Amino acid sequence: MTATTTQVLNKLQVAQKIDRIAYQIYENNHSEKEIIIAGIAGNGELLAEKLAKAVEKISPLKVTLVTVTINKQKPATNTINISISEKETENKVVVVVD
Repeated sequence: MTATTTQVLNKLQVAQKIDRIAYQIYENNHSEKEIIIAGIAGNGELLAEKLAKAVEKISPLKVTLVTVTINKQKPATNTINISISEKETENKVVVVVD
């Protein structure tokens, strides 16, 4: 049996989607001085890194990149850990990426 794969987006299309999301983040938060982009550990973390770079490239916003660790199978019964203190998130926009 031969496995087949279906490509949803190619590399260029993925880059365009990331850029568009970055512009939307900036457009929605243009009056902020700093935003936090929090990537869920794993694939969310990778996408968060790409988004952070894209936002920094197009805007004057200070972008803080953090990692969120959570058990996705049992999110309500498990501890959620973030790589910065809760105090550092106060009064700041937090974009969660998964």
